[in-house]
Amino acid sequence: MKNNAPIQFEECERERLDEIYDNVAPYSEMQKNEKYFLNGIIRYFKPAKILEVGVASGGGSAIILNAIKDIPGAKLISVDYCEKYYGGNTDKLSGYLVDEKFSHLKDKWTVYRGGDISRFIEKVGGDIDMLVLDTAHIHPWETLNFLCILPFMKLNASWVVLHDINLQCVEERDEDLACRYLFSHVVSDEKIMPVSDYDFYFANIGAFRVVDDTVKYVRNLFESLLITWDALPGSFDKKFFPHAAIMRSEDISDIKNIINKYYPEYTEFFGHIVEAQNIILRNKVNDYKRRWRGIRDTIRLHLLKLIAGNKKVRL
Repeated sequence: MKNNAPIQFEECERERLDEIYDNVAPYSEMQKNEKYFLNGIIRYFKPAKILEVGVASGGGSAIILNAIKDIPGAKLISVDYCEKYYGGNTDKLSGYLVDEKFSHLKDKWTVYRGGDISRFIEKVGGDIDMLVLDTAHIHPWETLNFLCILPFMKLNASWVVLHDINLQCVEERDEDLACRYLFSHVVSDEKIMPVSDYDFYFANIGAFRVVDDTVKYVRNLFESLLITWDALPGSFDKKFFPHAAIMRSEDISDIKNIINKYYPEYTEFFGHIVEAQNIILRNKVNDYKRRWRGIRDTIRLHLLKLIAGNKKVRL
């Protein structure tokens, strides 16, 4: 992939992030160059309205707020699926870092917690200049998130920063393909990655410009939803799906409302996709249960033979 960026964003106004780096670094889940990339792309384009989806501790929120603090009228709207920080047993709210260490920047910050972006996007409203998307990483979350946000973004004048586009390369994270699917399937005239801390082609953060063709070829994204989901609608057993993420019925309902309203031509298609994923889930569960019963019965038989052998008793 050729990097057509006007500059290397990770080199843009690094001193801006340097001012707060030590206070952010322990809380942000981005690598060093990824933090500078996020800071730099904001400093270069100076977006007035930024939507951040996926907040966690608030490390990214702090970087963004610091980057826009001198931009007149600029604001950050953050949305997190969780009310409380997901990364441990704590009563701290998602984004707690902003409250604790960057409260002086909160006049530019609005945060919504406790639901998917589809629930809040109409409150967020249109004219979004930049989207920073860093959510579950389990397919199809990032693609669904982007589809719900796309109608509210400025065409040919807005950018999407997508984190963890190569997370599947990390040991034990090979299931986390959602960001790679979105980055690969979305159509844009510019897709940019920084010089990675490791290797350019495996940079774990990227950006793309939202253009007319992004909308024109949005079917690419809907078709990518045919790939088997790892965020599963309804209830499921963690014993059989240890890497899966739950998708609540209200999430599906909220997403369907946005699809119906802003992509009416795909309403029926999306309904069939959800139905198909539910069938796939049921079949998987039944298949795993059959396998589990087979393994359990085999183990039980071997144990019985072992016990019988020790007692010199024939079965």
